[in-house]
Amino acid sequence: MGVGYVFFDLGLTLLDNNHVPLFKKALEDSGVVLPLSKVYKAYHLANKTFMRTRPGEISKRSCFCDYVSLFLAFAGLDEKAYLDPVSSSLHDFGKEVRWMKYPFTDEVVSSLKRRGIRTGLISNWDSGCRGLLEGNGLAGQFDPLIISSEVGLEKPDKRIFELALEQSGADADECIYVGDNYYDDVLGASGVGIRTILINSPGRLGIEETGYDFVAEDIRGIMRYI
Repeated sequence: MGVGYVFFDLGLTLLDNNHVPLFKKALEDSGVVLPLSKVYKAYHLANKTFMRTRPGEISKRSCFCDYVSLFLAFAGLDEKAYLDPVSSSLHDFGKEVRWMKYPFTDEVVSSLKRRGIRTGLISNWDSGCRGLLEGNGLAGQFDPLIISSEVGLEKPDKRIFELALEQSGADADECIYVGDNYYDDVLGASGVGIRTILINSPGRLGIEETGYDFVAEDIRGIMRYI
């Protein structure tokens, strides 16, 4: 059966953030100057490690110091020396974070629709999700919108994917899910028979343990799987 529906994750799939510049500035405030590429690599590896070892916790403020500690380790810095100053510099991190669509998001979504493929969203997000979609000009582009804070379910619970299938009227074997978290997205979607394309911008860096083959550096790469 051909692809009739593509469901997307939101963060680091359709929308990018400014986390890396914020972490780079926090390091500089603490007297450490690193190339942006090295800060990005440490950030990416910290993300992937949290996804693997502490599922569902990456966005919790109570875990922020643990996350910063992991980031520093991947950056090759002494955690004891830099944890307090970097964390202190990031004290308003939540207020400074911005989410913005990738420059290619609109074109990929439009291209799918031109091919007669419908698009939906399945996201673990708080009550601000619809506002982010609106602010990024993406409101009305996805049907259904399955947002964890609204439905009381979170990926990788297969029931959130079952709800998406129910609301879309689609069969699992005609759907593809696209997301950046192997443990939430791939394992969750596969539980109901939905194929998943894993977004991982630096090739296979940070996901080596998964052995997963269906990987794209960004959502433009999904076209070769459709």
